[in-house]
Amino acid sequence: MRTVIGIDIGGSKTHGVRSVDGVPVGEAVAGSANIAAVGVAEAGRQLDALIAHLDPAGVDAVCAGAAGADGADSIGALERLLTERVPGASVLVVHDARLVLAAAGLDAGVALISGTGSVAWGSRADGSEARAGGWGHLLGDEGSGYRIALDAVRHALDRMDAGAPVDALTTALLERCGLAAREQLIDHVYATQDRRYWAGQAGAVVELSGAGDSAAAVILEEAADALAALAGRVLDRLGNPGPVVLGGGVLVHQPLLQEAVRNRLPHVEVRVLTEAPVAGAVRLAATLDTASSEQPRLVAGAGEPRA
Repeated sequence: MRTVIGIDIGGSKTHGVRSVDGVPVGEAVAGSANIAAVGVAEAGRQLDALIAHLDPAGVDAVCAGAAGADGADSIGALERLLTERVPGASVLVVHDARLVLAAAGLDAGVALISGTGSVAWGSRADGSEARAGGWGHLLGDEGSGYRIALDAVRHALDRMDAGAPVDALTTALLERCGLAAREQLIDHVYATQDRRYWAGQAGAVVELSGAGDSAAAVILEEAADALAALAGRVLDRLGNPGPVVLGGGVLVHQPLLQEAVRNRLPHVEVRVLTEAPVAGAVRLAATLDTASSEQPRLVAGAGEPRA
């Protein structure tokens, strides 16, 4: 029997599954083990808790998909943490975008993620890979939940500067943030640096867009433009006909944004991820060769912020 552990390391939690011959036999959730966000020591503590629940004994291979694992340093640090905690197992660290395609049961296609951050990553059947975006909130993340919410804040402040009255989008945003006046948005943004918090406010934009609010619709359309452009760039670079698999909390849970992206990719099959991304980590772990200590690193772009 072949026993593997798949791990999905996000910005707020770490989700793990132990599988024997393709059948899940254990599942656990811990706090974030994202090294970029919490540091090596805290990541180690969270992995200790997770793997203790999953049981490291007899595990042949481990695959972890991690938000923000772009460089050799972050990948190497996570590999060491996992090797120490699951001795004797082959270890593979990939980016969380890679898990989306694997969770959909695909070896070729494009994963398009919009959650706290945004990225597109794709591969061909011959193993060629390409990514676009995933630069983090300071440099990009267009079409992400964080960016949608901040665009709504900018809209509210722009109307304030123009002396225009408070509109429906501003009112909804203030209510969700627990604020009484739009002037308070400035201090609230700078005092609340949690990007997951702001990504959660994107729902106000989507809801109002669905109700016909023109300002919210403009923001949502711009987000769809940006996301479709990311997917299109990867499709073009790979000469890949698709499919495009939509992942991340914003795209998976917001049908209006899904449809807007589909409309911008008319000649490509677009699917919505229906499995948890950790299923992709399990699938990748099952492909690892236990006889080899040198495993390929499949690194893609960030679905979550880099820090």
